[in-house]
Amino acid sequence: MPAWFANPDALAAPDADERAPWMRYTRNPPPVYDWGHLGTDHVSAYTPEEQTMNTAVHEAAHATVYMNAGYRIGHIALHEPGDRSHGGRAHVHYLPASGPWLDWAATCAAGERAETRWMQENGLWSPDRAWVSERLAWSDRRQLGLAYRDCTGKDLTFHGDHSDPGDYAWVMDRTDEALDRVWGQVLRLAYHVAERGYVDGDEVAKIAGCNETQLVEGAKA
Repeated sequence: MPAWFANPDALAAPDADERAPWMRYTRNPPPVYDWGHLGTDHVSAYTPEEQTMNTAVHEAAHATVYMNAGYRIGHIALHEPGDRSHGGRAHVHYLPASGPWLDWAATCAAGERAETRWMQENGLWSPDRAWVSERLAWSDRRQLGLAYRDCTGKDLTFHGDHSDPGDYAWVMDRTDEALDRVWGQVLRLAYHVAERGYVDGDEVAKIAGCNETQLVEGAKA
């Protein structure tokens, strides 16, 4: 089974910080030029409007997949440019719940998979941009991987094995299936988030088309 592409830079090295294990492998190849001193924003090269929508799609996908599985969120917020107080350009506040591991796995992977789909549908996809979406999803992958370890005692793998539930390729396939069911809802919510910047949980549910009977706080496996 072929391995994914290994990222060659220092942040992905085995002895780097906590981000390293989750940004070490990507499905798309890293840029062939020396991008390190330029940063990932230079690699993706979006206009400000494209970047805002890209971020909104990422967060809307997280929220919609989570809500569609029966859980609640508190809000979605886009951060001011340069604000990394939450570790990224935006965040979803999930309300605590418990349920099947796959619900959480698909929620975590939904952001980067939605970015890829949005890029493809809007003529914005390139290998470099797809790589950036994976590289910047390290925190989502970390949450997923830690949950998998807690549930199984095993580490998530990046072998490209689409038949193994313990491999991220399998998780991405299940996530794509989850997004297929709610893609129109994701886009509707993303446009709203891009316009407003902050949307509370009740409004998120309304815009995404998840009504109260679908949302069960503290849903159980």
